[in-house]
Amino acid sequence: MKTKILFTRQNSKSLCIFMMLCLCFNNGWSQELVKNGTCDEHGTGADTSNTSDNADAWDMTPNSTLNGGITSPYRYDATTNPDGWRNDALEDYIEATYTTDPMDLYGTDEQPGSTSSGNNGTRGVKLYDDADGQPVITQSTRRLYQRVVGLIIGNVYNFSIDSRSEAAGTPSQVYILNNEIADETGINTNGYTDTSVVAGMDITNDEGTWVTSTFSFTATTTDVVIYVRSLNSIDGSTEVFYDNISLVKDATASVSDFSSSFKLYPNPAQDFIYIESKTVKLSSVDIFNVLGSKIMTSKILNKRINVANLTKGVYFMKINAEEGGSVTKKVVIE
Repeated sequence: MKTKILFTRQNSKSLCIFMMLCLCFNNGWSQELVKNGTCDEHGTGADTSNTSDNADAWDMTPNSTLNGGITSPYRYDATTNPDGWRNDALEDYIEATYTTDPMDLYGTDEQPGSTSSGNNGTRGVKLYDDADGQPVITQSTRRLYQRVVGLIIGNVYNFSIDSRSEAAGTPSQVYILNNEIADETGINTNGYTDTSVVAGMDITNDEGTWVTSTFSFTATTTDVVIYVRSLNSIDGSTEVFYDNISLVKDATASVSDFSSSFKLYPNPAQDFIYIESKTVKLSSVDIFNVLGSKIMTSKILNKRINVANLTKGVYFMKINAEEGGSVTKKVVIE
């Protein structure tokens, strides 16, 4: 009877530790996919303040360098920056659509402006009419534009953005596009039901008040374009400000998908344990004994890990994903 009681207590202790490990390690951490969503400056040395280059992150045709001679992390280059973007076709469309002077003496600006009026007094970006008011337009030509890469088809992603308007009646249109569009014909005609749109929303900005707006969507492509416009921002009194733009994979959905979408075998094992997943990129494992002490960390190479040096017994294996998130499984070594 004493032996049985001791055995029961040991199992209870191990079970408690296992549950604690699961609670601690079955979590999701989502990597931020947006580049410079907080709209910070990029300058170095004396250029770190008031460089006004933070808006480059939201320009559809970003410059090749930032202030201070920094190579742009945004501008597309097939060799050095294939994850960047440069949509000349859309810029040409906007210029052709909104320019009212035939000689194009003033041009039409599509890039957002840099501002010190971000949320909580930080840097931000804004949409507004041309600085000199020429050519006179009836709708704002400036846009927020950023190509985002690294999405996994079928996964759920959460988007959020902070915005504030100078005046009432200046709503924003937020689009998540499944490709880089060459013109606005589709979204002008069909809005959020256009074939180029994955998801989107209208933001009715409250005058003078920062508002955080969010929505979720399921990825249908591995890269998307964040596209924002405020067509009623036609002069200096109707500017709209933006900050803290974010796109991350839904952590809750990721953990659930992670836990149910991989195979671990054999279990029990002697020499190798194979870990495979069709939807999640796996990176490493941490192995703990029944007392909760970490005894081994190993990268997952060729979809397996070597456990030949572990003594026989019960262990808890924390499996880590490259993009964040982990799940813990009980394994037995014979």
